[in-house]
Amino acid sequence: MSTEVHTIRSCEVFSGPGGFPLKVQRVQDHGSGRVHTHEFHELVVLLDGVGTHRTDHGDYPLKTGDVFLVRGAIGHGYADTQCMTLINILFQPGALALPLQHLSDLPGYHALFRIEPKLRASDRFRRRLHLTQEQLAVAARHIAAIEVELDAAQPGYRFAACTHLMSLLGYLSRCYADTPHPRQRPLMRLGEVLSYMESHLEQDISSHQLVTIAGMSESTLARRFRKVLGRSPVDHLIRLRMDRARRLLRDADMNITEVALSCGFADSNYFSRRFKAAEGRSPRDYRTAMS
Repeated sequence: MSTEVHTIRSCEVFSGPGGFPLKVQRVQDHGSGRVHTHEFHELVVLLDGVGTHRTDHGDYPLKTGDVFLVRGAIGHGYADTQCMTLINILFQPGALALPLQHLSDLPGYHALFRIEPKLRASDRFRRRLHLTQEQLAVAARHIAAIEVELDAAQPGYRFAACTHLMSLLGYLSRCYADTPHPRQRPLMRLGEVLSYMESHLEQDISSHQLVTIAGMSESTLARRFRKVLGRSPVDHLIRLRMDRARRLLRDADMNITEVALSCGFADSNYFSRRFKAAEGRSPRDYRTAMS
């Protein structure tokens, strides 16, 4: 693989009205191409044909129905393609302000969009999503709806296009969760742990509960967490609770004690200390600054 990797800039791709950071590219009979990176996410849906996916972590075979996410910093390209037709959905989640937290109770969302991309090198790309012909047809309809809105660019098209994108992400997440192949189970188990944590933040979550859901030892779970998220399960739980606390302090009409309870802290004083340690200011000061 060449050491010279071209980076595709966001300004080169999202050059339409207002630089809206969402675009759909259909590539018929995709040929081999050099390895590149980009400043945005790329969701790839393989409609037809076969090929080889070249990445920083190795080369992997592709076939009709494969779906995978390429994060911007990852170098990738294609080789040995045969009648390969694919769709690239190019987007910047942060810039679109997608309400992805509403997908957090879907284990398949975590597995497909957060876990699999991080474990791709060690997993050798074996646990990517593969759609049946029927599922592929449904996904194609979701994508076509995004294209209709982007092409027409009528008033409100940004909202509508994002709505269809969220529908696509939700559908693919459910497809991943419904995959019967046993190879998917380790990633799904970790996805179930992440979903459980995000759906039960107000409760007392023990390490024993997480280990039971994961179906793995505490040390294995901790190792997987660090590989995917760069932190321990406990540190991740604290981060999730702090994220919720920020949202509630900013948007909800709740006092500090109510915010603490909603984030899983039985003691509001302890919550205030943890929040200040994480944010650099007290919950009250944070709320004042955000108002």
